[in-house]
Amino acid sequence: MTDWTFRPLPDGSGWAAHLAAEERAALADLVDDVAALLDEGRPAAEDLPGLRIGTGPVEPPRDPAVRRLLPDASRADPDVAAEFRRLTEDDLRTTKLDQLGLLRRALTAEGPDLVVRAADAPRVAAALTDVRLVVAERLGVRTEEDADAVVRLAVAGGPLHPADPATVARRYLAAVSLLLSALQDSLVEAMLAALPDEPGDGRHGPDESGD
Repeated sequence: MTDWTFRPLPDGSGWAAHLAAEERAALADLVDDVAALLDEGRPAAEDLPGLRIGTGPVEPPRDPAVRRLLPDASRADPDVAAEFRRLTEDDLRTTKLDQLGLLRRALTAEGPDLVVRAADAPRVAAALTDVRLVVAERLGVRTEEDADAVVRLAVAGGPLHPADPATVARRYLAAVSLLLSALQDSLVEAMLAALPDEPGDGRHGPDESGD
């Protein structure tokens, strides 16, 4: 199995993780699928400087996977949720589509590694999160127990019966979920490790205990 761990680039400009060609192709296809979901059913909107605002009521997405990406701003107040959705949904869809496009370009770039520049890392991490959420919804993940079951399915060995396409598809999604989780966790850890130390946080520097 591929390591799927992001490691610093020699010039310090970002990180790279080695993925097999078929893994990169599978993720690129999935990114396209998520982008298509976000691009469908976009509400009518008018352009204002730096923002597109809906011109009328915007219904919540019917697809539960898209609903995970575009949740209600308020569960307690439907009016607040509806107004917030009208004002922000199209702009949020655009932001997410841009992030997915950035991830796709990284996945389809030449070379054996998935390279993420430091300046792009937060947006790539956000795109990985969105793809991961869609896969989780398709797999019916709601609890930690559900997530553990997906991991067990992803690493399960043995042949699949060709007459059981649902199980084949579910195991495929489980394997992709495992890959997405590993990449996202590794990239976030790399970003956190690159943050400058806070003065006096005790993580580095000489011993100030006075001993």
